[in-house]
Amino acid sequence: MRVRVKIDVRQPLKKDTRVKDKNGEWCTVKFKYEKLGVFCFVCGIMGHAENKCEVRFSMDHDDGRRDWSAEIRADPRR
Repeated sequence: MRVRVKIDVRQPLKKDTRVKDKNGEWCTVKFKYEKLGVFCFVCGIMGHAENKCEVRFSMDHDDGRRDWSAEIRADPRR
């Protein structure tokens, strides 16, 4: 399913959310973003890459783990 939404690009992108299905059961919906552009896998904010991330530079130690991955990018439409 595809939807178009407005987002505040100054905030981290959402990876998922929980919703109730028609039977009242909770399920997790994962998000993927089309035309993502420059994206930071450290802080989840658009507009800069890891090498320019203030969050990364403020860390005492960067262990290499990232909360976001390339899975957040949607496959290009055909």
